[in-house]
Formats: sequence, C-alpha cells, structure tokens
Amino acid sequence: MAETEFRASHGLVLADGGREDLHSHLWRVRAAVQCPVLNQVQMGIDFHVLQALLQEITAALDNKPLAEHKAFASVNPTAEMVAKFVFDRLAPKIPSPGNLAWVEITEAPGCTVRYRPQ
Repeated sequence: MAETEFRASHGLVLADGGREDLHSHLWRVRAAVQCPVLNQVQMGIDFHVLQALLQEITAALDNKPLAEHKAFASVNPTAEMVAKFVFDRLAPKIPSPGNLAWVEITEAPGCTVRYRPQ
C-alpha cells in the first residue's frame, strides 16, 4: 500500500437538492496492490513506483475545484467518485503480476471511503 495527498475543493449536491458551498480538503489517497506471486526481486510492487503513479494521477486534481475537471463535470464530486476516478486510472498501470485491490480516500479526519469494483 502507498499513499499521497492533494488539495482540492468541491461543493456537493445534497440529497434534498441543495448544494454545499465550495470548500477545500486535503484529500488523502491510499492504494493497495495484491499479488498472486512475487516478482524477480521478491516484491509485489515497489512502493516508490506505486506512490509515483498515485501522484501522477492526483496531480490533475491538485489545487483545483473538482467540478472543473472533465471527469467530474457531470457527476457529484463525492469522495466515492474521487476514489473511483483514481482506481480507474491506476488499475491499468499496475505491473504484472499484481493488480489493484482498492483505493481509499480520506476527505477529512474520520471521513474515509474505500472503492473496489465487484
């Protein structure tokens, strides 16, 4: 597992149809890789490689309102959608024999979601 952080703002559409004011978070992103076998140097994945991939993906969101990114233009920019965004971009980049198990997003202390497709 590796992690990174980025700062971004969002304003959610609420269940009653209202909208939150735009506000910022320091988003914490964690990703875990599972491996059925280890590679030639007895690793599933190098943590530095995984962290660099996470940083590459989250750089597109850093210091911006999430709604300005095309991936969030037509969806509610929830922590769940941020986790899905990261997962969908990270999964194809994981070198064999590993695969991405899950992505976890902490929006604020005590407010964490974990995304893994079925």
